[in-house]
Amino acid sequence: MSTPAVFEKSRTIKTVGLNTEEVRHVAEAEGVVRVNAPGLTAHGFADFLNTLGTPMFTEGETPVAGLPDLNVVTNVGRTSKPRSVYHSDTTYVARPPSYAGLLAVEVPERGGATMFLDQYEAYERLPEDLKPLLNGATMLHSATGVTLGPEAETSARHPVLRRHPGTGRSSLFLTTPARCSNLRLASGEDRSDLIAPLYDHALNSKSIRSHSWSNGDVIVWDNRCTLHAADHSDVQGNRTLFRGLIRGEVPTAADT
Repeated sequence: MSTPAVFEKSRTIKTVGLNTEEVRHVAEAEGVVRVNAPGLTAHGFADFLNTLGTPMFTEGETPVAGLPDLNVVTNVGRTSKPRSVYHSDTTYVARPPSYAGLLAVEVPERGGATMFLDQYEAYERLPEDLKPLLNGATMLHSATGVTLGPEAETSARHPVLRRHPGTGRSSLFLTTPARCSNLRLASGEDRSDLIAPLYDHALNSKSIRSHSWSNGDVIVWDNRCTLHAADHSDVQGNRTLFRGLIRGEVPTAADT
């Protein structure tokens, strides 16, 4: 599996108050935002996420008791260390999440940060001869590692270069290669050989945003223009977060 290059610097995650429009604006522009909301309960967290749009739930995840729109992300009770690679959440549905959020419920004594990569920047760094080649290209996103019911969506085809409906900016839109296949150019030519190099390109960023958790922290990110991963390399102690997702639109191809 591909691993990110050594990052030259860490970019600061901007902090804003519990204001829907401000959170939306910063998340869309910068990819991720920290929400300053001391004492926010899990119910309050779910209520705030709902001001960003319609909630959605990833089938196969463990829901939070009494809050069916949220799922539990935890290392508690595991017999092996969790494994996380850079990805975008639930892209195998026709309308992947627009926003995602995490509330820290229990944080480890050490480790467990969540890291974010800017996919606007990944698009901008693409070689100039590759952008026109990928103009109109699509890729199949498929579910792996989750148990889905017979009526659940399991795959969807999305543009490789995506236009953000809020900012109008273009981004590279992919997820872990285990869930990507059948990259097809606008001409119909299969160029699935480009999937691994594009993922490596996405990871080879010059900067990263990383958040080390404290109890009660709230992070919201734009799932359309970021990749994220958890750093489980040296976690000491219990790590439990509650996650919520907001349903997005059908992805639109970028104008290149």
